[in-house]
Amino acid sequence: MEADMVAQMVKDLVVVEKINVSEIAGDDDSTGFEKIKKQMPHLEIEKTSDRNHIKKNVNSKLYELKNSKMHKEFTQKVLDSIQKNFSYMIDQNQGSEDGIKNGLKAITEHMFGNHTFCNVSWCGGLTKGDAYKHLNLPYGKDLTSKQLKADLEKIFQNKLLTKANQLSKLSSSQANESFNNTVASKAPKRLHYSGSASLGYRVCSAVLQKNEGYEYMSKVNEAAGLSPGNETLKRAGKLNIRRDRKSIKSKSKEWKTNRIKLKQKRLAKNVSKELREGKTYETELAISLDNDVEEEIPEPLNIRIEGDMKSSPLVVFDLETTGLSRTSDIVQIAAYSEEKKFDTYVMPNKPISPEAAAITGITVVGNQMLYNKERVMHKSQFQALNDFIIYLSTFSKKPILVGHNIKRFDCHVLYNSLKSHMLWNEFCSYVHCFVDSLDLFKHVKPGLKSYSQTNLVHELLGETYEAHNAIDDTAILNKLISTKCDFDLYVQTLSFSCLYPYFCFLYQCNLKTFSTVIKKKVMSKAMALKAAKSNLKLCHLRTATNRKGLAGLKALLSETTEQGSVRVTSSNKIINRIFEFLSENKQG
Repeated sequence: MEADMVAQMVKDLVVVEKINVSEIAGDDDSTGFEKIKKQMPHLEIEKTSDRNHIKKNVNSKLYELKNSKMHKEFTQKVLDSIQKNFSYMIDQNQGSEDGIKNGLKAITEHMFGNHTFCNVSWCGGLTKGDAYKHLNLPYGKDLTSKQLKADLEKIFQNKLLTKANQLSKLSSSQANESFNNTVASKAPKRLHYSGSASLGYRVCSAVLQKNEGYEYMSKVNEAAGLSPGNETLKRAGKLNIRRDRKSIKSKSKEWKTNRIKLKQKRLAKNVSKELREGKTYETELAISLDNDVEEEIPEPLNIRIEGDMKSSPLVVFDLETTGLSRTSDIVQIAAYSEEKKFDTYVMPNKPISPEAAAITGITVVGNQMLYNKERVMHKSQFQALNDFIIYLSTFSKKPILVGHNIKRFDCHVLYNSLKSHMLWNEFCSYVHCFVDSLDLFKHVKPGLKSYSQTNLVHELLGETYEAHNAIDDTAILNKLISTKCDFDLYVQTLSFSCLYPYFCFLYQCNLKTFSTVIKKKVMSKAMALKAAKSNLKLCHLRTATNRKGLAGLKALLSETTEQGSVRVTSSNKIINRIFEFLSENKQG
């Protein structure tokens, strides 16, 4: 608030309203108090500082010191520890100037291993001696940098020690901030109300709401001889109850703890986003980058399946191929549901291996396809895949595609074929998800010696059938699923996204970039695979390090995903090892 406004408000209260004002609580950003003393020298009034504003100013100085990058030891964890210690010290020593003076010295000395100014009620160093480990410092060890200690003493001892008396008599302007929010909701700054009496009415309504609660409107109506309004009273009662509950809840230890956790989570999320994006806005940024936009680090892959799977129709499908490779061509596609069926032979572009021909009975002679030496009608690769997509599009809801061993083979063959004909995105738009019946029956019937489809049919149905003909495979698999298991019970757990084959391809591409760090044992293969699955390459780790140093690398690897898990790792040991490797092997 402007100094003139502060002085005028106090003058109106004292002279006009005849109200005795003995204390003004607020931040230290205005010269209003000095102006009051000058205009009303006879007035006995005391100035107290706002507690939150004092903490905010100290935090700003600490961040300024950290961002200067003068001290390698001054990490985010150290900064958080200092902030917490200062906050506790201020709150615990209100009314004691000597306690504030001692506490300001203890903040720095305690962290550097000198416990002369500590208190046995909170310092384990006085009771445990050399065995003491700090709870909030890296590895629990004392800080050692003499220059960092000197710079911290400038903040806490040189500057704040002279204000010990002021720090021991802090107030809170939180109630004023709450009232200001109420006024802002009724008279926002972006709208002009001061040209009429409207602004006065709106401020008065905010005062009434603060003092009387939400029932003020009904009381105003009654005073004006109008109906208080039953609906208005009912709503006001509900809002008052909600406000009272929130007021009680906000004073509890659990609520305050949860608030701190949410704030830390929100800050961590913002830091991760800023780190991934790099600089996007800064004075003359476009000139300094020479029109070259900084590389953006990708966010973790979202593999969640949206929508209700229990209402989706079930379609069993199977492929016959030219071989056992994931890059093999498809020679037959079949799909089976209770409503409709699909079956087509497909002319391959690659030769059918003798092993595949012996299993499937499908061969190619010239431009003819044969099944068990009999000629069959066939389609081109593109036409067959397109017809399969059209078949899937005829269902009222996106179907769930089920097949045997598809997670390891069929899905990847289908992905490669669809991708080569630029039909993958269209296919995904008509499919809800996949389920592998091999994994399904491992849950339904654990302990079997073999989970091949022929063995499952023999063990569970007591039947035999013509295996490795796609249409026969789908019909018998549908019978197995519908009669021998509760599919709805397992679908949520075993389903995987139709993007899964693409993700697997992406994982392998990402994993190749970690070959050097795996070979040099900087990262284990399992850890590198986890990083690759989170959509990271080694160059992204290098980019994070170049932007924010060790803190940037840690923020990226320990980022919390939407599932609530750590993106790669939060182990300081592993992160430090990767940081040392990247520092020693810098690249442009």
